[in-house]
Amino acid sequence: MGTNESRTATTNAKARRRPLRLLTLMGAAALALSACGANPAGTAASQVQDGTPVQGGTFVFAEVTPINNFQTQAARFYEKANVLNSVLDRLTYFDAKKGELVPWIASKFTASEDQTKFTFTIRPGVTFSDGTPLDAKAVQANFDALGKGIESAKIQPNVDFSTYQSSRVIGEDQVEVTLSSPDANFLRATSSVTAGLVSPKTLTLDNAGQSAIAKISGSGPFTFESEKADEEIVLAKRSDYAWAPEGAANQGAAYLDKVVVKYLPEVAHRAGAVQTGQVDLVRGLQPADETALAGSGNQVLPAKGIDLTANMAAVRIGSGKLADAKVRQALQLGIDRPTLKDTVLSDSYELAGSVLNREAPDFTDLSADLAYNPEKSKSLLEEAGWAVGSDGIRAKDGQKLEVTVTSSNNSVVIKPAFELIEQQWRKIGVKLVNRAADNAFLATAMKDPNVEFFGTRQFAYGGLGPVFGPVTNTQTLNADQQLNELFAKEHAATSPAAHKQLVADEQRALVVDQALALVLWDEVQVYGANAKAHVDFTSGTAPIFQGAWKTGK
Repeated sequence: MGTNESRTATTNAKARRRPLRLLTLMGAAALALSACGANPAGTAASQVQDGTPVQGGTFVFAEVTPINNFQTQAARFYEKANVLNSVLDRLTYFDAKKGELVPWIASKFTASEDQTKFTFTIRPGVTFSDGTPLDAKAVQANFDALGKGIESAKIQPNVDFSTYQSSRVIGEDQVEVTLSSPDANFLRATSSVTAGLVSPKTLTLDNAGQSAIAKISGSGPFTFESEKADEEIVLAKRSDYAWAPEGAANQGAAYLDKVVVKYLPEVAHRAGAVQTGQVDLVRGLQPADETALAGSGNQVLPAKGIDLTANMAAVRIGSGKLADAKVRQALQLGIDRPTLKDTVLSDSYELAGSVLNREAPDFTDLSADLAYNPEKSKSLLEEAGWAVGSDGIRAKDGQKLEVTVTSSNNSVVIKPAFELIEQQWRKIGVKLVNRAADNAFLATAMKDPNVEFFGTRQFAYGGLGPVFGPVTNTQTLNADQQLNELFAKEHAATSPAAHKQLVADEQRALVVDQALALVLWDEVQVYGANAKAHVDFTSGTAPIFQGAWKTGK
């Protein structure tokens, strides 16, 4: 994610070629580098040069904002997940090249035909950084925490494990998990960073302890070394690491000695930090800087968010203005997505074809239903009773069709995107109040049903029920009965074919029939890297530092 720089919706390709501003507010001394090295491992995005991994050195990664809560199940934000990915291993790993789960800490995993019992065979010889074994008993303790929460530490259950009932150790190295009802998405969720395995000692800590990166013990390739609050976190190589995911190019310890995570909130300084060699990798490049960075001999690395939904304006119906599906459908058809790509985005972005990312295993292409059609939009709004007023804005029963969007500032393109949509919706008689990237407004608006749109994207491991189903979900702030019935069927599907069809039905319901997700572009995190950096990314867009390296000094 990243801070959003305010730009007009009419930014064009020429604007992206303007010389980038050099870093002015970060001291070179604060980001001094030493020699380094790394290698790709089972990646979702791979744009680095081939080469022989280089051993040793320190890799500096510039993140967007500081984090003060690293509790595992709360790792649904990039700033957390991108650190915990190097500290915590998972039972399974999603190999984006194969499009399937592969073994990691679980050397084998099986599911019963009814998707209610799962057996995991635990890899021998794995240990947590506190020296305790990552064995079947430790996995059982983690499942209990994920499925039931930890009441004493005020930690809620993980939403992706809502059907968890119990688990038991069978034999020396196996854990059998029993669910209260079938869950076709359970296995996929075990690959999430929010299902990262921590030591049993970590699970006994209070909430503050489990939130402190210094106190979390995982089995990952790096361990915590030091921290300067709101400035940096230093991770040190674990020299005995020998249990990377199946298919990872590097099956042993990391090539790097250390990873330093710095924070660089100012978007205008990120490309400059790479160009001047003060960082090896930075997240959150703005489109205007991509061409200049690549032209200077450095790298632009788009990491596809396969584990996430597309970026969307999720629809809330609390104000009543969008209660009619025809109005929502009109707004969906009133977005000119190709123009959005040409004026706000870059070649690193791909326009959404559904609520799922195009690379997701169950993606259904609904592009034809998303074609820009302002005349159809006007017709639908007329049918819904919204007539154009003297000021060009539609009204019904004395109420103007004025709607508001909220979002965080974590995307560098979110505000200009809605600025363009604001112009497009004006043409069909709808006024959009753009509060995207206004974090002060977001603090209350995210839970306000009268704020009609939430600009967002969410992690989604298989089905869409956990994202849109609960009455407390932050996307729609609404539990739709018909959708939840569909979600329940998908959740309980016991054959791959039936599950795929039901996920397709979910996408059509959300995007076309009910238009509760006005989809914009596939999730992608655009990283900038210097020419010496070799790094790949997970299907959740996290850098894989276990396989990263740098060439030269």
